[in-house]
This record gives sequence, C-alpha cells and structure tokens, in this order.
Amino acid sequence: MHKALTLIVITTSLSSCGIQMPNWGLANSNIDPQYTVDQNAAANSVVEVQKSVERLPVKVVEIPTITGVGFSAVSIQPGKNLNQKRIMAIKAARLDALRQLTEQIHGIQLTGTTKIAEAIVQSDTLRADIQGVILGARTVKIEPSSSDTYEVVVEIDRPLIDEIVRAYR
Repeated sequence: MHKALTLIVITTSLSSCGIQMPNWGLANSNIDPQYTVDQNAAANSVVEVQKSVERLPVKVVEIPTITGVGFSAVSIQPGKNLNQKRIMAIKAARLDALRQLTEQIHGIQLTGTTKIAEAIVQSDTLRADIQGVILGARTVKIEPSSSDTYEVVVEIDRPLIDEIVRAYR
C-alpha cells in the first residue's frame, strides 16, 4: 500500500510537468494500470528532462572571503617620535587582524584552571592559544579610527583558506 501511494504521488506531481514515470516492475501488482508506462516512453522522458536541465540558467556563486579587523593605540607604542609610533601601531593592528584570521581558519584552543582551597576559589585562570599559518592575506584598509587608534582590515579568499588548511594538516 505504501509503495503504491508513493508512486501515485510522484506520478501525479510529475505528470503536470509532462514527465512520465517508468514502470519499476510494478505491472503485476495491484496498482491501477493508468500509472504504468512503457519503457521506451520512460527513456524518452528522461532524455527530455536532461535536455531541459542543460538549458537551465547557471547561477554564479561568489566565493566568500574571511575578514580580520585589528586595532592598536598609537600612544603606547615604542618610538622616538609620533611617526615611528604610528608605524608601530599600524604593524600591531595588522598583527591583531592576522590573529583574528588565524582564529577563524584554524580555531582557538582554550585552557582553564581553577584552584580551590577550603571551599574558596584561590585562583581562576583562562588561557587562549592560537597556532596556524596564514598565507596570502590581503590588507584591505589602514586608517585611523580615532585620534590615537589605527584600524587595519585584512582578508583572505575561501580557496586559499582550503589550501592553507590542507597544507597545515
């Protein structure tokens, strides 16, 4: 009964599209003969469906990128003058942005410890470790985000990420 009902539903929904269903060895069962077709008609229908699928428009999918954003303050950087501090802030912001990319691509390992003595928490620490290789990251933007802070945006394409992950493993 379940087999017949499935065939009827499929046949009914596909018949409105002009597609005939093949006879899957059900001719000797209790299915109404109107739902069976000969093998030649089924083969012709399959060829027609393949041709119509080939004419369907192809949708181009844009490959996404992964973006990392880094920030750094100018005033806390080492340097003899303001220009040297700005350069150091830009370098630090870029490293921060690359760190974010590394987290997104390779993940981050968190380790936590809690020390308890006499039912009182003595210390609670959390450590984050990141390790990975980033190749081919492009710097998209370098600009001051305030009077004392620089923002750097870097990005990397999905195919390059897949290559990096394969090489890393």
